[in-house]
Amino acid sequence: MGWISISLFGLCVFLLLAYAFYQCYLSLSCSAREKAIHLKPLPDDAATANRLEATVTIQIALYNEGHAVDPLFKSILALDYPKELVEIQLLDDSTDHSDEINAEWAIKLSASGLKTSHLKRTHRDGYKAGALNEGLKQASGEYIAFFDADFSFAPDWLYRTLQGFTSDQIAAVQTRWVYVNSTKNWITRIQPLALNHHFINEHLGREKADALTTFNGTAALWKKSAIESVGGFSTETLTEDLNLAYRAQLAGFRILYLPNITAGSELPDSLSAYFSQQFRWNKGAAENFQLLKGSLKTLQLKKKFHALMHLLGSSFYAVTFSFLLIGLSLPFMGLQGAQLQITGLLSNLLLLASLSLGIALFRADRDLHYSSSLLHWALYFTSYLILSAGMSYRNTRAVLEGHLRKPSTFVRTPKTNQLKRRRSRIIPIIEGLITLLGVFSAFRAYDTQQLALLGLPLFTTLAFGWVTIARLKRS
Repeated sequence: MGWISISLFGLCVFLLLAYAFYQCYLSLSCSAREKAIHLKPLPDDAATANRLEATVTIQIALYNEGHAVDPLFKSILALDYPKELVEIQLLDDSTDHSDEINAEWAIKLSASGLKTSHLKRTHRDGYKAGALNEGLKQASGEYIAFFDADFSFAPDWLYRTLQGFTSDQIAAVQTRWVYVNSTKNWITRIQPLALNHHFINEHLGREKADALTTFNGTAALWKKSAIESVGGFSTETLTEDLNLAYRAQLAGFRILYLPNITAGSELPDSLSAYFSQQFRWNKGAAENFQLLKGSLKTLQLKKKFHALMHLLGSSFYAVTFSFLLIGLSLPFMGLQGAQLQITGLLSNLLLLASLSLGIALFRADRDLHYSSSLLHWALYFTSYLILSAGMSYRNTRAVLEGHLRKPSTFVRTPKTNQLKRRRSRIIPIIEGLITLLGVFSAFRAYDTQQLALLGLPLFTTLAFGWVTIARLKRS
């Protein structure tokens, strides 16, 4: 039993190393100079020098988010673009008082001269994807701009983004997110580490590798004809944006990423809100692997590899959780001699994975010229690793549900001041039990002088203890 567990432990370490090395590769594939060129702000007159004007529909999918919409609607009112060419669609599935707030804004937008439709459904069929498809049927714009309720953008965003459509092959232009509340608390300070890596290293790395990339669901502009040609948004997944991006690229279209054009976004400012968001994103990636895996067979080997690493990225949470569970069981197996030495070596190899991932995330922050000290950055990164490990059980559930195609309700990420939803009681109970198991495992390792096995139980106890205590405090 001991050698079997060590073999499984080693397999998990190998897979986690592969994932970390891949993220580091994406980071290093674009030099700092290349990234600086991509990130260089456009001159103030760039948007007006070669103005491309076309009819645009701005779609905003709304669900009980009346508390968060003011910045977005103020951005629309300040839009520097011919009003006769703009249509606003409020796709409102709200079931609380938010629909009244949205209706008031629809009146204000109409009064400003913007053609505005406040579309309310009597059902939530297809959730967000269903609402977007309904709006698409009525949209009059040649281009569709997508924004979530908690975003905001500069007045010249449309002019600048339209300039990216330099060929018929380009179906969409994705712009970069920036975070308006990133300094609010510890949770909002941690999140940009992964998001900046995504928007700097992953986007630009995949673009340089000519790999399939993603559409992030918001702060993007699409050709309506491209969306229609691939059948609109899929209602079979919680991440309809990723699904649309892949189907469009598999049909021969390109998605252009312009990181020097930005839109403001609001980060989840509590663990419960962050958990909700991550569950949806991780489940959606697994769902899309199952939906798209047949189509990926036609890709060249290099593109197929990048696509698999992308769509299976969330599945590495299951590897992480398995690694942690096996690590907790090892002190009870009476390992001796070579078994202890090999297990200790494998545990130390995981430090190499952490270092590789750290290099990738650190480069993204430095490419954006973030000014935090190395000590502060190291604290945030360590917190990020601990929190990611503590979330591994709930994210493993999300991934398994996605691969098994288990349907679930689309839950919008709760934002500041929003009432929290009813939460599962099973998940925090299991996380609490894992915390206790970590304590017993650490005590066992110390008591039996298996000190090479002590670090992992302590880390697991800290990780799951954090999320358990946080949930108890919220309750």
